[in-house]
Amino acid sequence: MQFLHQPSALIARMRALASALGLAAVAGLAAGPAAAQDSIDMVITNELATTHWTTGVMEDFARRIEERTGGRVTPKVFHAGSLYNDQDAIAALGTGAVHMVWPVAVRLETIAPEAGVLSLPFAIDDTLMGKEGAPEAVGAYLSKYLEPLGIRVMGVARTADLFFLTRKEPIAEMSDLQGMKIRATGGRVLLDLLGKFGASSIAMPAPEMGPALAQGAIDGALTSAGGWEMVGTDVVPYASLVPGLNMVTYAIMIDDTWLKSLPDDLRAAIEETTAEFVRTNWPDAKRLDQETLDAIVARGGKLSKVEGAEREAFVEAAQSINETWKEQHPKAWDDFQAALAPFR
Repeated sequence: MQFLHQPSALIARMRALASALGLAAVAGLAAGPAAAQDSIDMVITNELATTHWTTGVMEDFARRIEERTGGRVTPKVFHAGSLYNDQDAIAALGTGAVHMVWPVAVRLETIAPEAGVLSLPFAIDDTLMGKEGAPEAVGAYLSKYLEPLGIRVMGVARTADLFFLTRKEPIAEMSDLQGMKIRATGGRVLLDLLGKFGASSIAMPAPEMGPALAQGAIDGALTSAGGWEMVGTDVVPYASLVPGLNMVTYAIMIDDTWLKSLPDDLRAAIEETTAEFVRTNWPDAKRLDQETLDAIVARGGKLSKVEGAEREAFVEAAQSINETWKEQHPKAWDDFQAALAPFR
């Protein structure tokens, strides 16, 4: 698969942003050796609302890099799609405009279909991914397919156990989704999964989800506690969790050519800081996600769980999605199972 950078659009935008960012590499569209620079900017992007707990985590991560490098690397974090949305930021890796992106893993399917394994229903859970070394192993699996594009995945970080947000009533069984317009982040796997449940699936970035729900353009969303907090319980009072259905992760992606161009000590500092973050993130993120959910429920949000026979109906419907993906990507499936075998 070719990696499409959409150069003309990206170049125009990079030039427009160059003076604001102070990035000579962006303005000239040809980065010089990082070692020749006195101070090196490191542009990190995401499309999360600033109210989402992950933005604070990213700011802390950036601060650690700056401290560890003695200020010789200055991370600049752009939240809420203020520089690029995640899909465009991924495309911009390698141009000098963006150095690191934390997209939800579903965004990777457009450039590496093998990444879709992480979106398969009931594929990973907190028990598995909470084991030491598992997030790094998943990152290595993804890197295998992305390194030919000049991208390294330094690990994955926990996002959330997704649930259904609905405006009018909770989801008690799969048939309740029939005909509903449900938003998902994107990715072929999640969109097909919602279709299998009887819903009409709609790909939509997180910042657009709130207005679409408030205006009734969609009936619900497959999202997280952070997404619920962003939209508000006055718009969507109901959250329905099918335990284990979909655990979403962030892929910590970096421009590998840029990283390798850095002086050895700076490259090592970024690698070590990221490795430490990935190693400790899972329990911390789980706690922050739960705290967010608890706070929403305390403010009047109504959370329910789909269990027993009703949950099994979701499991059975999801099985065909898994089987189809395995048939289409047998080697990737085997690679993924091999990567996680030591942690099962």
